[in-house]
Amino acid sequence: MLLKQDDIIQDILSSMYLSTRVFATTIFPNLFSSSFSPLHTQIFDLLDSGARKIAIAAPRGIGKTTIARTVAAKGILWRDINFISYVSNSATVAEMQTENLKHELLSNVYVKELFGDITITDTEGPKKAEESFSKKAWTAFGSTYVLPRGAGQQIRGLNWRGYRPQLIIVDDLESSEEVQNEVNRQKLKTWFFSDVMKSVDFYLDNWKIIYIDTMKHEDSLLMDLVQSSDWESCVLSICDENYNSYAPEYMTTEEIKREVERHREAGLLDLFYREFMNIPISTEDAVFKQTYFKYYEEHEEKLDQNKLVENVVIVDPAKTVKLHSAESAIVGIGINRSDGRIFIRDLVAKKLHPDELYAEAINMCIRLRARVLAIEVTSLNEFITYPIKNELSARNINIELVELSARNKKEFRIAALAPFYRKGSIYHNPSVCGPIEAQLLSFPRCKRFDAIDAEAYVVELLEHGERYFYSDSDDEPSGLDVFADMDEPAFEGWRVI
Repeated sequence: MLLKQDDIIQDILSSMYLSTRVFATTIFPNLFSSSFSPLHTQIFDLLDSGARKIAIAAPRGIGKTTIARTVAAKGILWRDINFISYVSNSATVAEMQTENLKHELLSNVYVKELFGDITITDTEGPKKAEESFSKKAWTAFGSTYVLPRGAGQQIRGLNWRGYRPQLIIVDDLESSEEVQNEVNRQKLKTWFFSDVMKSVDFYLDNWKIIYIDTMKHEDSLLMDLVQSSDWESCVLSICDENYNSYAPEYMTTEEIKREVERHREAGLLDLFYREFMNIPISTEDAVFKQTYFKYYEEHEEKLDQNKLVENVVIVDPAKTVKLHSAESAIVGIGINRSDGRIFIRDLVAKKLHPDELYAEAINMCIRLRARVLAIEVTSLNEFITYPIKNELSARNINIELVELSARNKKEFRIAALAPFYRKGSIYHNPSVCGPIEAQLLSFPRCKRFDAIDAEAYVVELLEHGERYFYSDSDDEPSGLDVFADMDEPAFEGWRVI
């Protein structure tokens, strides 16, 4: 009878070892008291897949942090892992989660029955865990070191008894506020890929990195990981686009719709999309929507031959000492004030060396027969304008150069395009405007702003030249014969440098 009971226990232990889901419900029934949803099944399947690098974008509130701690507990109890690093947005949060993990192990009757007392061993001999655990790093069974770490803290180079981190759990790393800042995003990514990723021993096959969070920005670290072919990942939503629940065990469709309505009334629908659907921008109340986009064909409009259309090229160079280290954008725009249409004709958006930037801008002017080249000069000034003027002179090209200065934050400049799009005044050339549309649809949490920031300067350019659309009642707009003589200035009233 005893042998049979031992066999049953061995079967249970084997099932728990092979399945994190079985382990969770068996050892921590109080933490996992509700039925698992299909979303949980996807998470557990990915955790048990054998992948070394796992990225999970999970909705808020389905227990992803509890699941992350459970993975750590499993490694501790089976003595599979000698060094665990639990990483969160701050050291305080990471310490709190490892303290929760410690409490869950020490207070759990099933743990004591199946695995015995969790003890630590030091030079003076074994001691009870309750007596010797510190509030920061601690050791379980004398064989597993648990180290909490906050974003930016040292992980690389750490070594405990000859072991480097073997399990790194990155839980809720990105701050909702800090992720809005491009500099902060890049700083966090640099730390993650240089410190966290290089802290494991790649010569061995005994390590795993689990990154679990909600999608807070199009350019978030989590977005980079789920889009990487080097990471096994899943992106989960609590519901579909019509707010029908994917996890009724956790939240029914009726509950979701009530939650949506509360967020909508509070003007926080974006928050619902991020926290529950892992979509950085609400498609319902987005600033720019797919339905706003109108299109035209170059061969039909023949904009470079239409004297009612004023063609301009706008350059928004990268704001770095080395221009080729970040994206610059050059956009060609046709403006027809007689019918109130703005045509986005051409686009170059990529990393460019200075000489490439000047050549691309001037070549676009020639290609579109643009008579105005407008350049955003904030922080660059003559370092960007002089080389272009020099290149124009060397090529004997008569183009007016207009200097633009950044006003307010780029988000405000770009938002000024919204009335034009809602009115249907802006038309896209479908062969070149893909990057612009992608950035507009994810605004203001775009992965990149280069193309739409360049486009947005058309509002400032029109104001500089006092170019306003004509009333529908105007039979014949005046002053449109400026292209009759190509030797005459294309735009009177522009501030020219």
